[in-house]
Amino acid sequence: MKDAIMKCGQFRQRGVTLVELMIALAIGLLIVLVITSAYMSGIGAQRAQTDMTRLEESARFSFDLLSRAIRRSGYRDVTSAYPVGYIGNRPQEFCGTDPTGSAIFATNDATTVDLGGGVTANVVNNSDTITVRYYGQDNPAHTAADGVVLDCLGNAVRRGTLVQDTIYVAADPANNNEPTLFCSTDNPAGAGNLALIPGVETMQLLYAEDTDGDTVANRYVPANKLTAIDDARGILASFIVRTTGATGSDRSAKTMRHFGADYDEVAAGDAAGGAFTGAADGRVRLQFSNFISLRNFPVCK
Repeated sequence: MKDAIMKCGQFRQRGVTLVELMIALAIGLLIVLVITSAYMSGIGAQRAQTDMTRLEESARFSFDLLSRAIRRSGYRDVTSAYPVGYIGNRPQEFCGTDPTGSAIFATNDATTVDLGGGVTANVVNNSDTITVRYYGQDNPAHTAADGVVLDCLGNAVRRGTLVQDTIYVAADPANNNEPTLFCSTDNPAGAGNLALIPGVETMQLLYAEDTDGDTVANRYVPANKLTAIDDARGILASFIVRTTGATGSDRSAKTMRHFGADYDEVAAGDAAGGAFTGAADGRVRLQFSNFISLRNFPVCK
C-alpha cells in the first residue's frame, strides 16, 4: 500500500518531456509572432495615416498662407478720411509707374530671394518666390492699427505703413534642413523671417494676365513671361508636399507635373514649373493646386 502511494506521488510530480516543451515553445512563439506582426502592421498603418493627414494639413496651410498674402497685395485704405493734423505716410496707388511701385514682385525658378534690406535667402528646388506689398489700416481715431490687416506672421499693420511679405521655399536648418515654406516680413511692428510649413518641397506659380485691358485674364504665364505684373488678375499656385517619414509602400522616384501634361515649360522658359521628380526615399508626395484671385489690382496706365 505504501509503495502504491509513493508511486502515485512520483507520477503527480513528473515534469513535461523535452518534446512537449519544444512543442509548447513553438506554439507560444507562433502566437507571439502573429500578435507582433498584427501590432506592427497596425502601427505602420496608423503612422501612414497620420503622415497623410499631416501632408494634407500642410497643403491646406500653405494655400491659406499664400492666398491671404496675395489677397492683401495692393491694399490701401481709401474709405476713411484722415483726421485733422494727421502726420504720417499716406497710402499711394500700386503701379509700376508710380513712386510706390507694383503690389507684387515675383521670381521664377529661383535659387535665391531678396528679402529686402540687403538680406537674401537660398531657395531650394528652383521654387518660385513672391513678394506682396500693401498698406495697413488704423482704428477710427488713427492712433493704432485696428488689427484687421495682418502681415504673414500675424502682426497688425498701420494705415500709413508700407509692408512687404515674401513667401518662398528653403531648407530649415532648425529641422534637419527639411524643405519648408518660409515667410519674411519687414513690418516694423514685428519684422522677421520664419519657417512656417515643413515638408513643402516646391512652389510654382502661373499668373493670369490681362493683356488687352478688359480686366479679364487672357493667358497664364510664369513671372518671367509677364508683360506687366500690374496686369495680373490672379495666380495659379502649385505645391508639392511630402510626408515627414518614409511611410510609402512604393519607394521608387516619382515625377509629378505642376500644371498638367499640356503645359509647355520649354516654351514658357519655366523648366522647374513643368515637372518635379522626388527622391526615391519612401516618402509620400502629393501635388496640390489652386487658383487665387487678386482683390486689389489697380488699373494702371
